[in-house]
Amino acid sequence: MYINYGDKDFFERGRLVDSEHSDSVLNILVCNPYSDEEDLYQFGECSVDITDDWIDKQAVMDFLGMDSDSFNPIEYAIGCIDYYGMENFGACNYVYDYTRMSKEDIKDILKYRLIATDNLDIV
Repeated sequence: MYINYGDKDFFERGRLVDSEHSDSVLNILVCNPYSDEEDLYQFGECSVDITDDWIDKQAVMDFLGMDSDSFNPIEYAIGCIDYYGMENFGACNYVYDYTRMSKEDIKDILKYRLIATDNLDIV
């Protein structure tokens, strides 16, 4: 089941994390709107291995305002996507163009996912 870690309105800044993740690999559905185009979004399913050695852990933690005492693997994984971009975590590996998705296209993909609706609107 996917749990919301983004905005209540998924189409404002969607971050849905699969609750059945391992200790180090998290699957995250990400949605980012374009500020200058109506009904156009970046949307992708990303997979983040938070132990990958190419990730500059300190840079991501600084970006998030996180320190080792407040380390949260889910927030860190989301931060990795925000810092490096979706394309570095598999979003570009799909048949659709993840950079140019409409709201209806995204809804069509999401209807096949088990998503908790607590604190989430996908309208």
